[in-house]
Amino acid sequence: MKRTLKYISLVLLVSLSSCTDWLDLRPESEVVLEDFWQTESQATAVLSSCYRGLQSDACVERMLIWGELRSDNLVAGNSINTDLLKIINVNITSTNYYTNWAPFYSVINYCNTFLYFAPPVVERDQNFTVSKLHNYESEVLTIRAMCYFYLVRAFKEVPLVLTPSISDTTNYNRSKSSERVVLDQIISDLKTAEQYARLSYGKGAYNKGRITLNAIYALLADVYLWDKQYDNCIEMCNNIINDKTYVLVDGEKLLNEVFYKGNSTESIFELQYNKDIQYNNTVNYFFGYEGNKFGVLSFPAYLTRTGNFKLFNYSEVAVKESTDDIREKNFFGSTDYGTGYPIYKYALNQCIKNADETVTPVYRSSATTVNWVIYRLADIVLMKSEALVSKQNATETDFQEALRMVNKTYLRSNPTADSLLINNYSSQSAMESLVLRERQRELMFEGKRWFDLVRLARRRNDATAILAYISPKLAGDNMQMNKLSVMDGLYMPVIQSEIEINPNIKQNPFYEEETAQ
Repeated sequence: MKRTLKYISLVLLVSLSSCTDWLDLRPESEVVLEDFWQTESQATAVLSSCYRGLQSDACVERMLIWGELRSDNLVAGNSINTDLLKIINVNITSTNYYTNWAPFYSVINYCNTFLYFAPPVVERDQNFTVSKLHNYESEVLTIRAMCYFYLVRAFKEVPLVLTPSISDTTNYNRSKSSERVVLDQIISDLKTAEQYARLSYGKGAYNKGRITLNAIYALLADVYLWDKQYDNCIEMCNNIINDKTYVLVDGEKLLNEVFYKGNSTESIFELQYNKDIQYNNTVNYFFGYEGNKFGVLSFPAYLTRTGNFKLFNYSEVAVKESTDDIREKNFFGSTDYGTGYPIYKYALNQCIKNADETVTPVYRSSATTVNWVIYRLADIVLMKSEALVSKQNATETDFQEALRMVNKTYLRSNPTADSLLINNYSSQSAMESLVLRERQRELMFEGKRWFDLVRLARRRNDATAILAYISPKLAGDNMQMNKLSVMDGLYMPVIQSEIEINPNIKQNPFYEEETAQ
């Protein structure tokens, strides 16, 4: 932890260019800590550093890798590196580069620094009001909670650090806190943030790129869903769904408006990128663009074929889903280039529909960059559906409402189809499978799928619940399948270098023997 945290607060690489360009801040100068924290503009500069840290390549690539790479959505693409390939093949060790949690702890330390030093600035700058301070604290608490939520889902138990690392007297050798303690802190922070959050910033990019009340609701819904607090999850989802300023984008425009232009009518919170300041290098590398159409990841061919694993044109005795789904044409290509198909989501500007019902992909140019969407309305709608069908005492009314939610996203991408009918999903397990399929179809490549599968295993307290989805990807490799048969095996190991530095950090039990070698 010492290497992760030490001295991050001693030198803050921040600057404030102008009020109108708040989201376009770039680091330009070094500001020593003792001379800082005199004015509101200095406080907001550190606030911007919290956002900029979250936008870093290291954080965004972990959002994708931790939330997606081990799932059935992704296989190796073009020129993939060894560490990524090992994660795909469920062969993760404590020396894997992507097991390093330092990028998120760097953001957490920026947040802790703000929360520690910003309150006294109210006394030093008469223009910096208590109300403004609370608004900013709401944003920072939410960013910190988001970082911890990624960490706890990836590692289960992590060090809980709530104070800044600002001197050599700071204790850097923190032990891990239990998942329960971390989740309770996340929820507590978000409930505090909820009290002071802004509803709107009066500007499109700000409303999507800065923390709003609805962004807090979205994160709380996600946390409650993970924590099996289903009624609370439903309440948070309803808060957003009932806000009519959020509207699902038309299915034919989804690719262009949500994942190319960004800040769409269904966006709740997304990381903002500007080609003049910072590129979203993660999507360029993993998914591709005009200059490199084949990213290092691809969509597995077996999910497009007939049989039990077919995701689109899915059929059972009484069920036939997604026979002409827009997402099948727009989210990934139709030409197998080895292990799978090229990914279109984020890589394209748009798909042009041809007279013969095929599509022509128009790739995003190398001169453009795109935002990274963390929460959007479709995700919230399907969170609510999952919570409804996961309730221990779920009723027929719950199933009806869950199906109504699924139909919202399903019908916008299947405009010629009939609504899905409750008679075809007569059991809780059938409804659970439908929701899981629809979340996969809608949210693929957005860093959601692996977490969806782990939630399934957690609900059943059985890691093997996910094997039916992952087994074809592993081609029946019993050794790798066995690794996914243990609950602790669903989480990441702590990177070896962290354990060597900090004697109080204990390895995830599943990886203890490997680490000791």
